[in-house]
Amino acid sequence: MKIYGKILTTFPKDRIIKVLGKNRIYYLYMSRKLFRDFGPYFLNKPYVFVNTEAEKKKYNHFYCYEIDYFNKIVESNIREKRVYYNIATIRNGVKRLINKTKKKLFLDLEFSLPSYYQTMVHIPEIVQYGMVLEDENGDIIFEDGSLVKPLKKHSLNLRTLKFLSKSREDFDNACSYIEFYQLLERCIEEEDVKIIAWGRNDILTMEQSFKLNHLKPLDIRNRYINIMQVIKNYYNSKTDLGLFNTYQMFSGAEREKQHHDALEDALMTREIYRMFKNIVLNE
Repeated sequence: MKIYGKILTTFPKDRIIKVLGKNRIYYLYMSRKLFRDFGPYFLNKPYVFVNTEAEKKKYNHFYCYEIDYFNKIVESNIREKRVYYNIATIRNGVKRLINKTKKKLFLDLEFSLPSYYQTMVHIPEIVQYGMVLEDENGDIIFEDGSLVKPLKKHSLNLRTLKFLSKSREDFDNACSYIEFYQLLERCIEEEDVKIIAWGRNDILTMEQSFKLNHLKPLDIRNRYINIMQVIKNYYNSKTDLGLFNTYQMFSGAEREKQHHDALEDALMTREIYRMFKNIVLNE
């Protein structure tokens, strides 16, 4: 249900706002996450445009509609109109991003985990990569995946091997870190790709790996697209999305249990991107 009105009162402890709609008062309840993100905008009693649950529920002493998400928050007075939040603006930005993204490198990395008994600070190392290179027309022109030998032997601990469903012997034919680095370097310098990955962990671990291996940092910060965050922004979602669950949500298809395989996950990231792009460009 859509509700529009001006905030009259905020009840911070209850995470409830009292809103004057068209000839009607509404009490609107929100989750901790929503109140933390949007609560600071309520100070000047702006107008809010929200989607809510259809039925009222009792929260403490109030009968409220629970807010699903905010569409717009606007402060309007005689002197000016100030837009604090507008999901339409965000969605237009996502559409522009997708339209201008040409060559894409879908990348997924698996990292070493701290051992079950490790007490020292754990520095994750890249132990597997998967990458899929796509041209301007959306065709795959290169794909590759491999285990990667870590710098430190203890990175291949029991916990890491169990997570990957691998043995130490599987790493006998793994590529070196420098081989992975050079492959990524060629994709960046020769193809000028945007790097599309799921979440922030991949870029953080890559940047850390350059330092760990004493190599020149590659230009990844300005070409990295966290597609999970882009999708969250588009749908005004405050919950981190899982790769596997998002694929099932977009495709409607049931898949076998997810395996921790970097190339498989890179291909799945590409499919999610393609389905999401189709949604964005057709809305």
